[in-house]
Amino acid sequence: MSRGAIHQLGHVAYEVVYAVTSILSRTLNALLLRGSMHQTTSSRAYVESFHSEGWARGRRAINAIFFWQQDHCVEAWASEVNRARKVLARNDALFRATE
Repeated sequence: MSRGAIHQLGHVAYEVVYAVTSILSRTLNALLLRGSMHQTTSSRAYVESFHSEGWARGRRAINAIFFWQQDHCVEAWASEVNRARKVLARNDALFRATE
């Protein structure tokens, strides 16, 4: 197996693990925490931590799990915002193409 194929396989495996983890986090947020299915628990912890001490504790706990990141929750929030911006830009481009 070539080095490029191994790299590609690793990338695909990472993307699958990321997608499954994201789905589990969104399910936790939606079903157990009564939040949006469009937001991960980490992202919600970042947003809610400014208004709730309970969520601030949750944010600290989540960040402790992801100890290798500076602030996992803010990175999760920023990732979701960037992804939403890309979707909006694609939709805008599609709309403009049909005019």
